[in-house]
Amino acid sequence: MTNDMTGDARGRVALFLPDALARALNSYHAFSGENVPTDIKAFKEYHNACKVAIAHIDLLIKLARWADLPSAEDGHDDLAAMVKNAESELADYHEKFGEDEGEREDEE
Repeated sequence: MTNDMTGDARGRVALFLPDALARALNSYHAFSGENVPTDIKAFKEYHNACKVAIAHIDLLIKLARWADLPSAEDGHDDLAAMVKNAESELADYHEKFGEDEGEREDEE
């Protein structure tokens, strides 16, 4: 990809990413706040859905890094806080459920 195309792609990602990250986090919180099913099959499906949501949020954070989204230093405190919050929630998830960075695909 040429530098112009890469810059254009990063610009497009930067435009949709804040809303996508907010929606993914809100959706995950709403879904994971539901009662956990007690039926074995439904329980497994519920947890698999949570893992997919976490992977989606993780991917959005990676895109934010790749797109070099504006940071707090650039005067974009809300966006920087949102990415930092998502990273913190992912770290909490991995700590709570026994997954660490080494068990997942390398980020970069």
